[in-house]
Amino acid sequence: MKPWIWNFAYRRWCSAMSEAEVIYTSSEVYSRLGVSGSTLRKYSDVLEREGYDVRKNSRGRREYSDFDVVLIEQLVELSKQDGMTLEKAAKMIAKQFGIANKKEESQGTDPVPYQRQYQFQQQYSAMIEEINKVQQANLLEMEKRLSDHMDQKNELIEEDIKERNRLIMEDMKDRKEREERIEKRLELRDDNLMKMVRE
Repeated sequence: MKPWIWNFAYRRWCSAMSEAEVIYTSSEVYSRLGVSGSTLRKYSDVLEREGYDVRKNSRGRREYSDFDVVLIEQLVELSKQDGMTLEKAAKMIAKQFGIANKKEESQGTDPVPYQRQYQFQQQYSAMIEEINKVQQANLLEMEKRLSDHMDQKNELIEEDIKERNRLIMEDMKDRKEREERIEKRLELRDDNLMKMVRE
């Protein structure tokens, strides 16, 4: 891969990393999800029992990040499956994102928070997608150049064929005219011979 492609994608990734995290209030989240406030609290409680921490402001009210909303949406979708309870769904999500393990890790390891891991994953995916777009654009440009080159080459071949055909036709025309002149001379000679014989 060309270095400038990586640099371009990396700059986009760094730009995304520097953007401020969006925080939503409870009312914004339950309006977005189409549920009541008590239902949203129930979803948050069941996730917190599995070790997930939803941040709270100075008044003790929950504040939700994009990652929080994604987890809750996954919780809702999983719980809709047959035989799946909210508790089971929460355990699956905790296992998927390694949430429960984070509390068990020693303080000295300074693990990357799972929200941050999720953010890294999202931004890395966006970076890879951007690289793929640039590569695809380069490939399309290369194909277009190759196609234009082939078209130009075909035009030259067609022009060469037309020129050869023109020369062949001119040569055939010249031959025919020469043959006609020769034939007329022969006819004139024969006529003269006949006249001489008659005299």
